[in-house]
Amino acid sequence: MRFAIAVALMLASAWVCGAAERERGLAVGGLSRTYTLITPDRQNEPLPLLIVFHGGGQTAERARVYTRFDREVERERYVVVYPQGLGNNWNDGRTASGLTERQASSANDVDFTAQIIAQLVFERVADAGQVFLAGASNGGMMALYAGCALEGRVAGIAAVVANQPADWRCRASRMPAIFIHGTEDEYMPFAGGQIAAKQSRRDLGRVLGAYETIALYRQMNSCAGIKESKRLDNDKRDGTIAVVTDYECAEAALKHIVIEGGGHTWPGTRSGMIAERVLGGTSNEINATAEIWQFFASLRVR
Repeated sequence: MRFAIAVALMLASAWVCGAAERERGLAVGGLSRTYTLITPDRQNEPLPLLIVFHGGGQTAERARVYTRFDREVERERYVVVYPQGLGNNWNDGRTASGLTERQASSANDVDFTAQIIAQLVFERVADAGQVFLAGASNGGMMALYAGCALEGRVAGIAAVVANQPADWRCRASRMPAIFIHGTEDEYMPFAGGQIAAKQSRRDLGRVLGAYETIALYRQMNSCAGIKESKRLDNDKRDGTIAVVTDYECAEAALKHIVIEGGGHTWPGTRSGMIAERVLGGTSNEINATAEIWQFFASLRVR
């Protein structure tokens, strides 16, 4: 499944004011793996680490363009990593027949994630107690998969236009999480079922519905009810409404943002007619990047 953002969406500079960028490499399972590391220009202590997984069929650079997490590293004092998946995809735990020909199908991307964390903690770049994972579509499911597998080493996860794959369940005892779903997403079915059923002839696997996914995390995080829910419709031209729900949870924080009328897109990014036709509507009611970082920041150890 491809979380393709049209080239016309935006262009991002490779240099960010007040930040340092480095290309890094690791050997994982006999394979050479790479990631882009962006840190504040002046860093003298370990900082929170955010790993952002690109969508299926994308690159680390493309994820950097539409998420723009790297633009806040100096002001918010964190470091961000954009890893590159093999063949531009991630092994997120799905076992569907249409995925077997992908180069990523045999990759241990959980181990890749763990090694990135270990390397940056060892180098005192990252704070071991404040590691967060985020991603969209295939990248969002990878954030779920790695976060659940690396319980104790991951402090929170964010999944955009990504549901729980039917092939596995999270076995973590607790996991702070924020989910963002679009009700008109034709690639990641809001109600659950076959992924990209109308867009691909290949079997890309099945997922639970958005609310079924949330129910699993409500149970995991011991959420008794809703703390706050609000509807946002500040931009009448975008054709969407954002329903933002914070749950009352005893074990770990949980937030769910449903974009009514939203497609397979990253809310708050600039989009064009091509992207709208292919992926569906992009909401301006929220900025996914800001919402995710605010959620993670609320979990940070001060």
